Amino acid sequence: MAREARKISKSGNYYIVLRGEELFITEDDKKQFVQILEKNFATGIVHGYYISKNEIRLAVKEGSKGISMTMKPVTTSYARYFNRVHNRQGKLFSGRFISEPLETDEEIEECIKTLKSKKTVRRTAAPRDTKRAAEKTEKKVNAVKKESPKKEETAKAKRETQKSLPSWLL
Repeated sequence: MAREARKISKSGNYYIVLRGEELFITEDDKKQFVQILEKNFATGIVHGYYISKNEIRLAVKEGSKGISMTMKPVTTSYARYFNRVHNRQGKLFSGRFISEPLETDEEIEECIKTLKSKKTVRRTAAPRDTKRAAEKTEKKVNAVKKESPKKEETAKAKRETQKSLPSWLL
């Protein structure tokens, strides 16, 4: 199943979340990330940010290349720096970054205020098609019910087979 495409902001402003196991070990790591962020957002604007040990939250205006291509050098540059300095290999960030469009000035200001107060921004998700979700849940429940007797039957058959075999074969 393909993943959902990013929602494009008409204003070019986004709320972005990057997550990982341990993104910052020292204060120098945080300073380096901020430098990389400012350097790579030369064509865009960083409205605000919040950095914790395992999460980065940003309020930004995309550059001329779009949000994905503006964020790519930020994440790759920091991952290279972090892996080199801390003598490690592999992925630093868990999955791709989350982006939510910020359309109005009020949304941008609220996001910036929340980032500065070091609280997490909670946005409500778009309403889902509840009928379709209920059908999926029902299918899963029915599938589990159908599988359960089979598992019990195979376990019973296995026990009976084990009883009939000599102990040295078990």
